[in-house]
Amino acid sequence: MVLEPFAATRDVHVIPTLFPVPNVGVIPMNAFVLRAAEPVLVDTGAGVLSEQFLDALSSIMRIEDLAWIWLTHEDADHTGSLERLLELAPRARVATDFFAVGRMLPARPFPLDRLRLVTPGERLPAGDRELVALRPPLFDSPATLGLLDDSSGVLFSSDAFGAPLPTAQEAAATSIADLDPGVVAAAQAAWANVDSPWVGSVDPAVFARSLDAVRRLEPTAILSSHLPPAHGQTETMLANLAAAVTTTPPPATTQAQLDVLLAGMAPAAV
Repeated sequence: MVLEPFAATRDVHVIPTLFPVPNVGVIPMNAFVLRAAEPVLVDTGAGVLSEQFLDALSSIMRIEDLAWIWLTHEDADHTGSLERLLELAPRARVATDFFAVGRMLPARPFPLDRLRLVTPGERLPAGDRELVALRPPLFDSPATLGLLDDSSGVLFSSDAFGAPLPTAQEAAATSIADLDPGVVAAAQAAWANVDSPWVGSVDPAVFARSLDAVRRLEPTAILSSHLPPAHGQTETMLANLAAAVTTTPPPATTQAQLDVLLAGMAPAAV
């Protein structure tokens, strides 16, 4: 379900979606509206909930005023309302990586004349600020591009720092400060090993350099696509990711577990 949007910072509103996954937990799926002079939408929600997503977005701003749609990568939970938004916001341009477009093209049309390619380290002007493209320390798509708002210091980290949480109430929190730190740490390590399974093969010293790159940004807040907002928690968040390198990955869901789930969903016999 798409929940009511809320302000994460003075400049950023969150459009939260909750995605329950049996045997895993509840995964937050966030999109973000950055109130720049040239307004920016970071990701476009899940297609199955497109109408709810667009209603939530229109409660924050006039959709036709969008100047930029920043796609952090091409996964379906990040691009679900893209086509509708391109219709509703005819002046908006899409900022993303070239590889993301290439991975989308076999399944959906893409208006290349409305594309603004960005690469790591590039700065995209958005009127009163610049958006700095960067590669997050963890990702499940090679096309992933997070961004730093150089005006507010907010870091949009795409899937990195995400975590499935035990309950819908926890997943719907407006700040990780409201959550048990131990629960968040364990969930982030598990998510890292599932969403970026290569992390267990990384040299810890090499991975630490990726984490140091985030530290040097000195973000005022970290806004993950799959976690409630984190304010002033950079060191804790980095430590949780560092632990993922040596964390045993959670077991995959099996057919036997799926059978049990389906049996529990079957209608009762009359």
